[in-house]
Amino acid sequence: MSKKTVNPKLKPIEKERQQPPVKGTGKNTGAHLLSDLGTRISARPYLILAILLFVAVSLIYFPVAYQKQFPIAHDITQWEAAANTVIEYNKTHSDRALWAPNMFSGMPAYMISFPNRYPFLESLTRLTDKAINWRIFLLILGGLGIFVLLKFLGMDHWICFFGAVAFIFSCHWVGLLDIGHNTKFRAIMYIPWVMWALMYLRKKPGLLGMGLLATFLITQLRENHPQITYYLYLFIGMYWVFTLIETFLSKKWKQFILYTCLAIAAFGLTALAVMNPYLSTWEYNHYTMRGGATGLDTAYAQGWSFQPSETMSFIMPEFYGGVSAPVTNDMNSPLRGFTTYWGGMESTQVYLYFGLIVLFFGFFAFWGKHRRFAVFLWIASFLFAMMSFGKYTPFLSGLLLRYLPFFNKFRVPAMILAMVQVNAVILAALGIDTIIDRCRNADKATVKRMLRLFLIVGCIFLIFSATATTIFGGMKLLTSEEVELQKQYPQAAQVFEQLREHRLGMIHKSGMLSMALLTIALGAVYLFSIKKIPHYVMIILLILLAFIDLWPYTGRSLRRLEPPQKHRNYFALQDYDEFLLQDQTNSRIFTPDERVPGRWAYHHRTIWGYSAAKLQIYDNLLNRSILGQFNRYRQVLTNYGMEYPTPVLDMLNTRYIVVSDTLPYGEMLQDKRLVFQSATHPITIYQNMKALPTAWFVDSLKVVTPADSIISQMNEPDFNPARIAYATQDVAGIGKPGFNRIDVTQYDLHEIGLSVRTGSTALMVLSEIYYPAGWKAFIDGEETPIHNVNYVLRGIVVPAGKHEVIFRFDPPSYQTSVRLSLIGLLVTILALGGGIFLHYRQRTRRDGSV
Repeated sequence: MSKKTVNPKLKPIEKERQQPPVKGTGKNTGAHLLSDLGTRISARPYLILAILLFVAVSLIYFPVAYQKQFPIAHDITQWEAAANTVIEYNKTHSDRALWAPNMFSGMPAYMISFPNRYPFLESLTRLTDKAINWRIFLLILGGLGIFVLLKFLGMDHWICFFGAVAFIFSCHWVGLLDIGHNTKFRAIMYIPWVMWALMYLRKKPGLLGMGLLATFLITQLRENHPQITYYLYLFIGMYWVFTLIETFLSKKWKQFILYTCLAIAAFGLTALAVMNPYLSTWEYNHYTMRGGATGLDTAYAQGWSFQPSETMSFIMPEFYGGVSAPVTNDMNSPLRGFTTYWGGMESTQVYLYFGLIVLFFGFFAFWGKHRRFAVFLWIASFLFAMMSFGKYTPFLSGLLLRYLPFFNKFRVPAMILAMVQVNAVILAALGIDTIIDRCRNADKATVKRMLRLFLIVGCIFLIFSATATTIFGGMKLLTSEEVELQKQYPQAAQVFEQLREHRLGMIHKSGMLSMALLTIALGAVYLFSIKKIPHYVMIILLILLAFIDLWPYTGRSLRRLEPPQKHRNYFALQDYDEFLLQDQTNSRIFTPDERVPGRWAYHHRTIWGYSAAKLQIYDNLLNRSILGQFNRYRQVLTNYGMEYPTPVLDMLNTRYIVVSDTLPYGEMLQDKRLVFQSATHPITIYQNMKALPTAWFVDSLKVVTPADSIISQMNEPDFNPARIAYATQDVAGIGKPGFNRIDVTQYDLHEIGLSVRTGSTALMVLSEIYYPAGWKAFIDGEETPIHNVNYVLRGIVVPAGKHEVIFRFDPPSYQTSVRLSLIGLLVTILALGGGIFLHYRQRTRRDGSV
């Protein structure tokens, strides 16, 4: 029998695969089984590893993937309540809902629920959701994106698999799903694909690369999380500078110029294709607190800044307590009410642990064949981390807010760490590739270095085990609020000491586990360096160890699940809902006892709601009027036994006030009458007898400047919105209406119809929010100007006589955006299709010539 030969032209790893099995005693040792598994997978690496990844992840998250269960998340229920009116409208109408009347007395639907007019790649989840829940599908898709990216960089299949696993089980992503930050999660899952397309275009500039880049940029943008997209674009800008520097060193200017031009074309197609919804969103942004040249208020923009010392959480997950979880659920414990997190952010619900194994192996990338790319990733990660510090680095943050375009439009600086997490996974894979290259033909010096590294880390682990409590025991381990409480209540010193001991124990425990697993991982590397195990066995061990390192924290998410029916019951009609829905006057409700009253918007029109993108004028009204100070209203009633007037509530057509208990001195109230008490819930409803109707005529208009002074005028007890209106500009030719009558003939999302009769030309006020970018008014078919009155409402001049008045929401920007998006999508599809055709034609010719 002839001896099996090994092709001398094969790469070292491929040689290793073709080596004949080692003859032994005939027993199937663990190493031989792993060796056989590695050989089988090497035959069809892409398909088998992709299937293995899919099966493993979907089984781990089986209840979510296949049983349609999902997490109990506050943000999900609040969003569903806010979006319900829009969603129901879209089910029964061919056009899209552009206005949401159920929150904040009415606002554009762009930032609530704004489906794209034409489907694209992101709509794939609507089909796959019938087989596997979109959450798990996209999680796997993101991991496959890392797999493809690493394979494109020339990594071994097992290294690609390591990267995919490290990405999928990163603590951050599943944590986002657990708290209901779905759009952020969806946008992040496409980041690896955008990175791959960007690198593909650079290496192979052509129609296919441009089509791929445009396709994934469009898909990522259409998930509608501009802040994550902004951070991704910062990465793309940094990468372009990196390629410019490399081109300067290599002098390959022709390819660089072609790459840059094609990238610009891809961005141009992307901009065109995402006009719907972003043109409408951009237009709306000018009227929100995020709009204007100055952007967000500095203090607001720097909320949730990442404290520099919290970077220790990257390597020790519970160094600052991890997440804002209760220290104990024991109601009898003195520690009840305290949370584990004691860092610099107001609170946090997701771990920012990268994985000690992942982060450590990333340092090896400095000495590999991709060292330049590794240096770029480390520099980019360092810059992103610096940006996340926000208020803790005021000089840098001030420069960024002042000079970096659009940076001042976003808050929560810590969100940018999502980019660092993605970079860390790529760097870890590059580091493992470097180790394999260095150790495959290792001399004694390399083996000694690996042994020395293993021993050093092992010693650090032992020292940490013995001295962690001493080293970190000197830290305060308390939040600034807890420190103040400790000063105020010195008699509770023992409680705070118990709290410190609890948090110190968390640091010790989490650090011990991470260090132990890293030590074992380096032991596996050492065994590979002395050729005791093949490379894929080492990588499999690293995958398992990285998973064990991440899972104690990733695994805490997606545990509190509920079936769809239980979730739907949350919005089931209650007796108080049925009472309120009996009123057919299009009136609104006020829920002052609800800290986050968004859920009421599911069935009712409310003057409050849940949205971070309110209209600026309405946000000002909430913050400076009685709407934001209802406790003051209660206090006046309690202290003086007198009724406090509520003209702002009256002009917003607030017919019902919903509270959790009866109002003080309720029997003395004249304008607020108790009309309903729930038999099943602590809900009491009062009717506001002075609530104004949908529209009314006023006797006069008073000019008040500046605009903000109008709110102060409306807060005065003698303000009577039924008689007078305030505006910043005078309106000529109006007087008292005399005899008048207004009947509501139509009240839809986009159109309000009124039959109006007035004795003389007068100003009619509509109890709807002023938004000039789309709302138009027509009297008997002729357009008439809409005036901004009472700071937030609409007013029009109606001539004497009987008229039909129509208010219609038809923003020209929406129709324009739909047409431009269709053009952009079609051109992108043609470019991608043409690129694929040319690619396979060239490949067929090349194969045919061999």
